[in-house]
Amino acid sequence: RELKNVNVMGFMAMASNTEDEKQISKEFRALKQFHENMYSLNTQYSLLTTLSFGMSGDYKIAIQEGSNMVRIGSLIFGERNYSH
Repeated sequence: RELKNVNVMGFMAMASNTEDEKQISKEFRALKQFHENMYSLNTQYSLLTTLSFGMSGDYKIAIQEGSNMVRIGSLIFGERNYSH
C-alpha cells in the first residue's frame, strides 16, 4: 500500500540501554552493514540514504560507526524531567 504523504529517507535505530560501549558500537555497526546490504541490492532500498542512530549519550560512537544523523536534544535542551 502506498503512503502518499510519507517519504521514507532511511533507517533509524537506538542502541540498547547500556553503558557497554562495545555493545553499542556492535549494534550501530550492524545497522550500517544492513544498510550497505540493502544498498547493494540496487532496488528502491538504494535510495534510503539517511542512517539515523545515536543520541546525546552515544552520538560519538554512532558517528564513528557511520551515522549521518544523530539526535542530541538532551545535549542542547538538557535532560527531561519525567516526574509530574
